[in-house]
Amino acid sequence: MKTVSTFNNILIFNPAFLGDAVLTTPLIKAIKKLYPSASITFTTRPEYAELFTDIDIIDTILPFDKYGKFKGGFGTLKFAKILRKKKFDLIINLHRYIRSTLLLKLAKPKCLIGFKSASLSFLFDKSVYRDKEIHEVHRNLSILEGLTEEYSLASAIDLGGKVITRFDRTLFSKIKLYQSTISPNKKIIGLAIGSVWKTKRYPPEMFAKLASSLYLSNYTIVLFGSSVDKESYNEFFKYYKYPYVDYLYKIDIKDLSTFIASVDILVSNDSGPIHIASSTITTIIDIYGATVPQQGFYPYSDNSYIVENLSIPCRPCGAHGGNKCPKKHFKCMNDIDYNEIKAIIDKTGE
Repeated sequence: MKTVSTFNNILIFNPAFLGDAVLTTPLIKAIKKLYPSASITFTTRPEYAELFTDIDIIDTILPFDKYGKFKGGFGTLKFAKILRKKKFDLIINLHRYIRSTLLLKLAKPKCLIGFKSASLSFLFDKSVYRDKEIHEVHRNLSILEGLTEEYSLASAIDLGGKVITRFDRTLFSKIKLYQSTISPNKKIIGLAIGSVWKTKRYPPEMFAKLASSLYLSNYTIVLFGSSVDKESYNEFFKYYKYPYVDYLYKIDIKDLSTFIASVDILVSNDSGPIHIASSTITTIIDIYGATVPQQGFYPYSDNSYIVENLSIPCRPCGAHGGNKCPKKHFKCMNDIDYNEIKAIIDKTGE
């Protein structure tokens, strides 16, 4: 693909959830290849910023604290002023809300591009169709249609490659040495049992049964989780009574991908850790409840497995899930047998 314009100072804007930020990185890589001499700035939420430091495709991380320092209308104007001073000649807006469109228009770039489905998209200089039927990485890469000649999704996918997060080789070696010392010759299974959305959480009791069965089958259990997952883990520990490697509430976001890369298999709800794991060689088992893979947020990795209940007609019940099951039965998760997950682990561990 050949670019239709030259840009030297580019901002890629996506202050959404953790998974969304991670799934932006193939587009960033493609942009860096198309504009190798350009300076690339990435805007994400401040709590995720360190996960993208020390990555050679990103020159600058510019966090947007939309719920804090830059909250509300005054905060929007304040951040727009910061952006104007940066004098971006191209801003790529992957966010689709009114505030983001107005903010980036106020930044006065030479070219503002985003999706036709975004609020106030008529304010963009260029806009492209966002296909709901493809993976989120591919949706992001479709932005290149407005920047290149003879665009094809296949070529964009080749340019973008896999997702990228920060990886510390020295730390990785130390983690692997520690794990081999405490659990020699054992497969290491990481569990990430939380999610912002309650209807995306496989029941902690079932996770505990899975973990117990794995431990008794000579696997080593590693637990991942941030402080927002305490509710889930408090329930989990009512049922799980065996040893485990404790990484709960202890890992800085900048090191999370390195720790996830150290386990052989990660079992997680459809949440941020799945997408971080996609940047590693770790095998992924992704458990779906209220959401479905067809929404485009399944693991961007060939080394992955999907577990879901296909026998009920009410999925998906929302774009992200919610805090309670609209049907009040939660069969999408409750009817998934933990032995189904263990069977996948046993198979991959052969």
